[in-house]
Amino acid sequence: MRSSSPSSLPRPSDPLPPRRLRPVVIGYAIWVASCTVFFALGVNVGKLSPFASLTKRSPAPAAMPLEQPIEHAIVLPDARYAVQVAAVATADEANRLVAELNRKGFTSAFVTRPTPEAENELYLVKVGLYNLATANQVSEELRRDFGFRSARVVQN
Repeated sequence: MRSSSPSSLPRPSDPLPPRRLRPVVIGYAIWVASCTVFFALGVNVGKLSPFASLTKRSPAPAAMPLEQPIEHAIVLPDARYAVQVAAVATADEANRLVAELNRKGFTSAFVTRPTPEAENELYLVKVGLYNLATANQVSEELRRDFGFRSARVVQN
């Protein structure tokens, strides 16, 4: 019978004997290789998934043309009116006003650029397409709450 003296038991700080170290190293290498293979498969299968296009982020939006509204207003049969907020000389100033209106919650703001056949040489910053009653309310709100004193209803 073996004696269980403290000197005959392996101490926890002792390294593994070489005959037991080899299977541990091989097992670890297999585990690392398996993780690498499954990661690579997951990435590639994710790219091939029919849902992959839903998870991709769209690139940063390019500068939108001036005459396009950032967000289209709801089209109603009697929505023929917009609220003209300002008439400015430069496209940069018009775009700054559209961005300001968007920050204030008027996401249907847009710019009408000057045309050669029109007498107007200014960029018109407008909000909406609304029916007449709503356009009047929006115009009043822009004048009263946001300081756009020249806001007025125009037929679009």
